[in-house]
Amino acid sequence: MPDTSQALYDNQKLAADIREAMVILAKVIRKFGDAPWPLMERLQRELKAVEDREALLDNLLKDTPVSTSKPSN
Repeated sequence: MPDTSQALYDNQKLAADIREAMVILAKVIRKFGDAPWPLMERLQRELKAVEDREALLDNLLKDTPVSTSKPSN
């Protein structure tokens, strides 16, 4: 089972990477035109999915204590 703090870090890193890609793509679109616009829309959907996933987990777990023990086999 993955460490929850590592999973949170991974999702935050993924969101930051997507945002960075969007900034680069925005510069490309401004310089060369709208041909890659569908990629911008895809990145926007992916970013929203990552953010929504984290928000849902935060909402569901806000009143639940985090367990550090591993389940017994």
